[in-house]
Amino acid sequence: MDAFAATRLAVGAGLLIVAAASDVRTRRVRDPLWIVLGTIGLVVLAVELFDKVAPWPAWSLLASGAVLFYTVFLGRPLFEEDGFHVRPVRLLLFVLAGVLFLLAISSAGSVGSSLRIPELASMPAMIVLYQGFYRLRLLHGGADAKGLIALSVLVPTYPEASPFPLLAVDPIVASVLRTLFPFSLVVWLDAALVSLAVPIGLFVYNAARRDFAIPQAFLGFRAPLDAFPEHAWLMEKITERGDHVLVLFPKRGLDPAADLARLRAAGIDRVWVTPQTPFIVALLAGFLLAFFAGNLLVGLLGLGR
Repeated sequence: MDAFAATRLAVGAGLLIVAAASDVRTRRVRDPLWIVLGTIGLVVLAVELFDKVAPWPAWSLLASGAVLFYTVFLGRPLFEEDGFHVRPVRLLLFVLAGVLFLLAISSAGSVGSSLRIPELASMPAMIVLYQGFYRLRLLHGGADAKGLIALSVLVPTYPEASPFPLLAVDPIVASVLRTLFPFSLVVWLDAALVSLAVPIGLFVYNAARRDFAIPQAFLGFRAPLDAFPEHAWLMEKITERGDHVLVLFPKRGLDPAADLARLRAAGIDRVWVTPQTPFIVALLAGFLLAFFAGNLLVGLLGLGR
């Protein structure tokens, strides 16, 4: 494992442990932690580019990624709860990042480098993609999206960590897979597979309590209204028409006080709730698995060697 890979592993694991602890305690991770993680990543990448005498397209991609990364955390976003807002400076920064990206991609083939330029190009691309995933609700928490964005900056290309990862693929397809599945995307996929333990664990817990209702037994558990869990969302509601309904995927961030009052008034004392799972814990596991094991999906599909 080379020094750059070891540095990224130590920094990523250390700060993700801090983030996971915060997520478990409060279900929140403050932005300064992700800013520190991404900033260290940019510094490490700059040192690596200097050490390897990287051509200018690599530096252009670094600049593009840096502009996009800091616009995620600094300034007011273009989209807010009341809709789209025209913010000229922010739009100009996005245009600048796009120009730097396109210039690098269009000229990458004409320069030689020991760096994998297509992989490096995934850094700004994944920053934009993860923001899109969050808007589409494929990533449910802002901290989840920001964590993946920071990891895209920290580990923009696959680390030189021999003898890891253990799930190696044939060299003929390795370069293609590395381009299609950037390292941070592998982290997310591995984290998602780890997260499958949650519904299985919930079902086992409910089965032990003889709560066999399907599918809610895979999504949550019954809790008393008088001791409503702090980090959970209601799966049962009383509508304004008085109907008792089950909501398998409740909206996030809503105050349950009014719904709890209606349920009590209807004489209900125990309801199904879905826990607010601290995904950063799974993200930490996914990060370590991506480093040491590799893409678990490759193993499941039998593509490893």
